[in-house]
Amino acid sequence: MKTAGIVGGIALLLSAGIAFAQEGSNVAPARQQAKEQVKEAKGAALEKRQAVREEAKQKMEVAREEAKQKMEAAREATKARIETVREEAKGRVEAQKEKAKERVAAIQDKVKKQLAEKMANQFERLNTTWTDHFLKLLDRYEEIAQKMQDRAAIAAARGKDVSAATAAIESATAAITTAREAVTAQAAKTYVLDASVVAAATSASNQGELVQGLRKQFQDLHKSLFQDLFAIRDGVMKTAKTALQSALSALNKVPRVDDDTDDEATSATEQ
Repeated sequence: MKTAGIVGGIALLLSAGIAFAQEGSNVAPARQQAKEQVKEAKGAALEKRQAVREEAKQKMEVAREEAKQKMEAAREATKARIETVREEAKGRVEAQKEKAKERVAAIQDKVKKQLAEKMANQFERLNTTWTDHFLKLLDRYEEIAQKMQDRAAIAAARGKDVSAATAAIESATAAITTAREAVTAQAAKTYVLDASVVAAATSASNQGELVQGLRKQFQDLHKSLFQDLFAIRDGVMKTAKTALQSALSALNKVPRVDDDTDDEATSATEQ
């Protein structure tokens, strides 16, 4: 009996070992299959991410080229318009300049005469210098806005919500366009002496009156010119810059806006 019990125990142990071995042999393939499935899922997610990137890149290149052509066309149109309005302005004031020259030429004091001649010609140069500066700034603003549009387009293609940023960029672009129109209008303005309000110097006795009249004209023109220029600088130019900064802030608030992964692919690999 004792021998039979021992034999039965050994048989039970052998059968348990065989069962455990069989169970282990079943778990190993399942585990391997799960690994293969995870590997396949990661591979599919990677392929999808790469496809999304490539599609986004192609769309961005097309959009960038279209935007570049549009921006260059707008700049050329503005340049042509500026040249036109400046030529028109020259034509309008030519007669006034000739009359002003007569008044300046009547000044007998050589030093005062040279100063008057210099001041009579400086306002047009100042307006040209400032408006050219404004246009260069706006060109730079447009380039920044375009770069932000590219970033937003890539982020959108990766499944990110960039609606607020896109709206802000559009507002900035509109503000830049408005500023460009205002600068073009400013370029068309003229600041020329009105000789009709300055008494002619018929004799040496009224030289003082002539110089005083010219001085008052110069002061008024200087004040008017810089009021207009400062109005643009502190108005539409500042508005465009502020709108651009707001757009950049909105874009940077997009979670992982410049991350090199897309949300859908990330979700697929995390599951």
